[in-house]
Amino acid sequence: MEKNMKKTRRILRKQNLVQASLILLLIIVFNILSSLLFFRLDLTKEKRFTITPISKSILAGLEDKVYIEVYLQSDDLPVELVRYRKVVKEFLDNFSSYSNKVEVEFKNPFKEDDPEQNREIYWQLYNKGLNPTYITQNKDGGVTEKMVFAGAIVRYREKEFPVNLINNNVTGNEDYVGFSETELERDFIHAIWMLTAKTLQKIAFLEGHKELTEYQTYDIMTSLSKYYQIDRLKMNNVLNCLDEYAVVIVAKPEGYFTEKEKFILDQYIMQGGKVIWLIEWMHISMDSLSSKPKEMAMIRDINLDDQLFNYGVRINPDLIQDLRCLNIPVYVNTVDGKPQFEPKPWYFFPVIVPDTLLDHQLLKNLEPMRTNFVSSIDTVGENPDIKKTILLRTSKFSKSLVHPVEVDLEIMRNEPEIATFNKPSMPIAVLLEGEFRSNFVNRLSIEFAENDNFKFIEKSKPTKMVVISDGDFIRNEVRKIGDKIQPYPLGYDKYYTEQFTPGNTQFIVNCVNYLCADEDLISLRMREKKVRQLNESLVKQKMFLWVYINSFIPVLIILAIGLLVIFMRKIKYDRKFMNISDK
Repeated sequence: MEKNMKKTRRILRKQNLVQASLILLLIIVFNILSSLLFFRLDLTKEKRFTITPISKSILAGLEDKVYIEVYLQSDDLPVELVRYRKVVKEFLDNFSSYSNKVEVEFKNPFKEDDPEQNREIYWQLYNKGLNPTYITQNKDGGVTEKMVFAGAIVRYREKEFPVNLINNNVTGNEDYVGFSETELERDFIHAIWMLTAKTLQKIAFLEGHKELTEYQTYDIMTSLSKYYQIDRLKMNNVLNCLDEYAVVIVAKPEGYFTEKEKFILDQYIMQGGKVIWLIEWMHISMDSLSSKPKEMAMIRDINLDDQLFNYGVRINPDLIQDLRCLNIPVYVNTVDGKPQFEPKPWYFFPVIVPDTLLDHQLLKNLEPMRTNFVSSIDTVGENPDIKKTILLRTSKFSKSLVHPVEVDLEIMRNEPEIATFNKPSMPIAVLLEGEFRSNFVNRLSIEFAENDNFKFIEKSKPTKMVVISDGDFIRNEVRKIGDKIQPYPLGYDKYYTEQFTPGNTQFIVNCVNYLCADEDLISLRMREKKVRQLNESLVKQKMFLWVYINSFIPVLIILAIGLLVIFMRKIKYDRKFMNISDK
């Protein structure tokens, strides 16, 4: 019996050693494989950690190596940037898993104890498009400031493109904000797309009719230049001057269009050209109200109303007031000789929130937009070849003031009469798609009718255009400092920074992408990013319940598993012992 017991123990000890060895071997193999293979499960509803099909397509179509140098490597980075570096590394590992032609290197561009060379490196990185960020750190009982270039340079063949990895927010209180995975994908794929694109489509901002200046459209031109070649163009009565452009933008013209200029635009559209019209008939500005509290809004005749009417829209000679609007400062008192101002709603500056009921990619995940002295739009005509889509509308509490309109600052001092805001959801932006009829059918001038080298087109190829009844929709604020002019971001509010509205830029870039048939870029840039907030009242109500659940349930589960393992082992080895004893 004693010999059998010893034999049983030796057998059990041998089995335990074999099991432990196998478990250890499996752990080693698993760690080796996990270091060689990158994978992760994305359990978020909107798949925020999974790259989009367009990104996969661009990576799969690479013809040559893409080298990415990331400048987030240093021994004394703040803890926040060390964590952020890990996020960036995991994201780029995901890139590399979809293409073996993507190579990533994290490096510190600066050298130790060589300030002269570091100064030269600083200017090299800055001139390449990377922005330095100054970070304040508490160290050794004092405060130190460190400069980092949190960015990357993407190289493809002989070209390179900068990617900044930190958002220096102009409106927030934080010094810097790291990007999410969806924003990292947007910027890195955009860089690769720009480097690998064979040709860039060209966009023209029309000039010669007192349109918005280069400084007033600086920010939107900068945003569009990420995807297209941007030109500013005067037609100069040259018939085919617009032919090489994918989209023409007419930005708040104040001058008169001649019939020949209208004809050039018309025939450009007939050949399949796309136009974004930012037109307003009512002439009024805040500058004219700076010296007097009231001003009459006058109709501006620029001779485009008949052409737009022929294409299917009419911009009305009215001004919209909306209870959902921006605030402007109003003088209320004087304290110690200093004027005191309070923010008051200015109903002539409606804030436009995208129509959530309209399932259109131009509006997907857009943020709010600002307007200035905007008019309403009607769709007209019954051309079956034209599809008309209302893109932007006012709120449910808006009204229309028909010409002549007196704009009076005093309206802000009184409570609004809610009952008068009885024209909800007035259109201010319309998308037209289809085959348009020329505005010059049956009224072609002799100059072109008798020209053998010119072929008049009566009906267009399938094309698109967007009409917006606010010329200032793309105007950014500018500030003059001496002889220099400093443009601000589009959507920046010169009175209150919290009223920053990035939706204007998003919408216009979406429109150009859509007109240029680059819809994939819209889905990449405007990818859904939900911030799910906790229900504070429910949290307070059930706080102790969840504390108990999180504190005791895990312990009870572990105890139950432990007891189950002990019980199963006891049954197992009792049976083995009985079998050996019987033998």
